[in-house]
Amino acid sequence: VDIELISDRNYFVFQPLLPEVASGVINAQDAVTPLRLLLPKVKVRLAEVKGIDTQAQTIQLVQGRQRILHDLPYDQLVIGSGQITDLSMFKGFEQHSLTMKDLSDAYLLRNKVIQNFELADVTDNQELKKRLLTFVVAGGGFSGVETIGELQDMIHQTLRYYPRISKQEVRLILVQFADRILPELPEKLSLYAHNKLVKRGVEILLKTGVTSATSTSVTTSHGDVISTNSVITTIGNGPSDFVKSLGIELVRGKIPTNRELQVEGLNNVWSLGDIAAIPLEEKGKYAPPTAQCTVREARLLANNILADLKQKPLSSFCFSSKGALASLGGYSAVGNMMGINLYGLPAWFLWRGFYMAMLPGVATRIRVALNWAFDYVMPRTIVHMEQAKPHACRYMHFAKNDVVFHTGEWVDGFYVVVDGELQLDVSENDGTPAFSRTFETNGHWGERTIQNDCMTTGTLTAMKDTVVMVIPKEDFVRMRQAMPSWDSYFNNLDASKYSDAILEIERKNVE
Repeated sequence: VDIELISDRNYFVFQPLLPEVASGVINAQDAVTPLRLLLPKVKVRLAEVKGIDTQAQTIQLVQGRQRILHDLPYDQLVIGSGQITDLSMFKGFEQHSLTMKDLSDAYLLRNKVIQNFELADVTDNQELKKRLLTFVVAGGGFSGVETIGELQDMIHQTLRYYPRISKQEVRLILVQFADRILPELPEKLSLYAHNKLVKRGVEILLKTGVTSATSTSVTTSHGDVISTNSVITTIGNGPSDFVKSLGIELVRGKIPTNRELQVEGLNNVWSLGDIAAIPLEEKGKYAPPTAQCTVREARLLANNILADLKQKPLSSFCFSSKGALASLGGYSAVGNMMGINLYGLPAWFLWRGFYMAMLPGVATRIRVALNWAFDYVMPRTIVHMEQAKPHACRYMHFAKNDVVFHTGEWVDGFYVVVDGELQLDVSENDGTPAFSRTFETNGHWGERTIQNDCMTTGTLTAMKDTVVMVIPKEDFVRMRQAMPSWDSYFNNLDASKYSDAILEIERKNVE
């Protein structure tokens, strides 16, 4: 059996540890496991999935430096891509909130908190200081509660280094749409967690949603405006583009499967995890998106694929929770294990032991255990180490005869010739004639390819030493949307300047 894993990153991150990465308990690099180390008998392919042709049983993916579209055939396909953050229904949240999905999110949050404290420490503007020291977490489920708990613990330990900031000036606000936090746990545990967080200075707004965010505030469903520049959201999930393109009706944004984890209506396609809507025995109930549930799904799915290959009966998925635990930070947690409610320090020890057992790889477990041990005896670092941000527009230099793009690549931006000369050559193909065009100083290329979200139809070559300015694809689209005159300019360009190949793609898209 040949098994291949396609991922757009070469590591696995255990999401329950992200709040501790954000608070500085665990080093970022110690919370991840390289996929090639974790899965030595599995081929790992670093690539981005663009689509799936279930009729031809091929996956369309982009890989490598040239980002050329490849078709990868499969006999059995498992979709376990998880969900992406979708904040489109919350105005301004995509631009002005932080998420807790990946390692980079935890890293950004940590730097944001430290940066805000540094800025608040030196400002004389009380309104600005209030905004900098107010932190809002949207969502009172496991992720939201654990995030604000670790955030409070981090701030509590950090305050001693900032004598010009008092404890009373810091606001931590948890916004929960439901009538209690941690609704997945028994009500008694929710109440304990609520009281524990409030006692530590966290404000909890129940039966309250968020509607919009700006760079200086967040607005709740009750119309209250909270002055802050730090909004962390643990809500808003949705399917990725390639999942939407499958052509099947999604259930709550998830891929519908039967109880054997086969995708409804598709042959040889399976799904599990956060992206799968797996029905349980009780009608109308679906498998919860938790780690313990996904681990059991994975075991069943592997056995069912083997059974399918051997033409044996498949097994149905059954799930009964062994319990759930939530860390509140500050050496405290709540949980329910086998029907027994647990609180405080014992629950916290059990929480750490439980997640230690679930961490993938011995090396990762050792590193995380050492991080936890050091946290008892050593102060957490307050180093603000912001990652370098590349310029939105960049310059690139090409020597004579350098190929800028080959045919069939995905473009990364809009190209403007600053100095030099580029030549586009499109070969005759499927009835479309050959085409050639030269771009000299101030000439531009890529607008039609970006507009049609397609691959390059020809080869772009530097005819002499050339300098180009590149505007990233996403920024180019935004500029066209924000500037009607710019959009009009590109819409009214002479069609004869473009190859029949790109115009044919455009015609098909319109149809």
